[in-house]
Amino acid sequence: MVLDLRVSVKRQIDRLKKDLAAATDRVAALRDEIKRHEQIYGMLEGSPQRGGRAGRPRGPRGGQKRGPRGSMIDWNGIFESLPAEFTLDTLGADKTAQEKPRAYLRQVVVRWSREGRIQRTGRGRYQKA
Repeated sequence: MVLDLRVSVKRQIDRLKKDLAAATDRVAALRDEIKRHEQIYGMLEGSPQRGGRAGRPRGPRGGQKRGPRGSMIDWNGIFESLPAEFTLDTLGADKTAQEKPRAYLRQVVVRWSREGRIQRTGRGRYQKA
């Protein structure tokens, strides 16, 4: 008796999961259909069109951060401008490096360390090699 009840409840759960998956798919299809109709309605109204979804610019290197003038950040130039001993605060004080988060600056320092360009002298202190 208990075994039959477990099997019955398990079948019901499986059926409900299938129904939920089908309903979720149907909701997604309806949302897509609404978007499509809204775009058509917008074209008929003459409103300006947006180019797809917001996000990274497309094209080569489109997602990479640019410096203040729109060019790539020259990390070699920043490295050369640093004093013999520096900290992350010193690195972050550079005008072009200011737009990067502190975690990214740590990654740059780790990369320089792996390349053998710097050595760690203490907690948060680095020295050019």
